Amino acid sequence: MIEAIQKFLVKMQQQEHVYPLIHQAEVQVNLRCEHQVVQLVIKNGAVFILQNPSAQQSIYEISGNEAAMKQLIEGTTRLRLLEQKREIKVDTSLRIALLLESLFFLTKAQEDLAKII
Repeated sequence: MIEAIQKFLVKMQQQEHVYPLIHQAEVQVNLRCEHQVVQLVIKNGAVFILQNPSAQQSIYEISGNEAAMKQLIEGTTRLRLLEQKREIKVDTSLRIALLLESLFFLTKAQEDLAKII
């Protein structure tokens, strides 16, 4: 899962069209996959991960198996669809869930468009 998140972070830095979504957001969400927890932080227009997620508490969490979490992070399947299929559990507000879904999906969608052109 960590590799998928690192790829996502690299793609985020290359795609300015998603920055209006995060320029004023301040969110910390734990991404839990089996025994691995990574804290994704959105703050001051930046997205990064914390190496020691236990150091800072997060009230939001998304958890699921490795395949479902990878689909989410890579933007191949939308967060709410994975939740409806009960492949992931989402413990966030709807606003935060929609923000994360948009970030993951738009980052992937832009990559697909570049392949077409």
